[in-house]
Amino acid sequence: MTFYEHAMLGATLALAGGARRRQGWGLVATAAVAAALPDWDGLTLLFGGAAYAAAHRTWGHNLLAATLAGAACGAIGYLCHHSTRLRSGAQTFLELLEAGKVPAAKPVPFAPSALAVWLAVGVLAGLTHLPADLIYGGGTGVRDWPLKLLWPFSAREWSWPVLVWGDLGPTALFVAEMFALYRWPARSRLLAALTLLALAAYVAARWVFV
Repeated sequence: MTFYEHAMLGATLALAGGARRRQGWGLVATAAVAAALPDWDGLTLLFGGAAYAAAHRTWGHNLLAATLAGAACGAIGYLCHHSTRLRSGAQTFLELLEAGKVPAAKPVPFAPSALAVWLAVGVLAGLTHLPADLIYGGGTGVRDWPLKLLWPFSAREWSWPVLVWGDLGPTALFVAEMFALYRWPARSRLLAALTLLALAAYVAARWVFV
């Protein structure tokens, strides 16, 4: 999956789980970041092709790193959500987008239970990156790129290529979801659930018939 698709998968799962209704769009955005975050190991491309080939889909693409990164993302997201200054800045940004006055956000008291929710969503979103990448691989003249899920404790590799590299099916579904969310934001949970069902059906169809 691409960075965009990973982020949309995390956001869609958060929306389908009711995160927006309970905690607001901030938690949905945090889930999107956490879901895409394991691709940080792709920055090794700056140090050359050999470093990229050795580190990408290894350093960040394992259960330990994805869990820790997701938890960190959830904690930082909650602290930002709790910050009066950042909430004020978000209000100003929304006013610029909507060209009108947006009701001031109410102060959010710190609550351990809310922090636990943000941590859990961050971790779960981060872990979605792994199965999403597992099902991509191969294609004409292209080899699979398996994941070392238990790294650094084990170098065993996993791969279950259902979709070939560059498959645009999931991308099209997420783009359609974005337009639908813009048109009907009040129905975000239903739209997210329908997108997940469509995505599951698409992957299943590719697995069975291709």
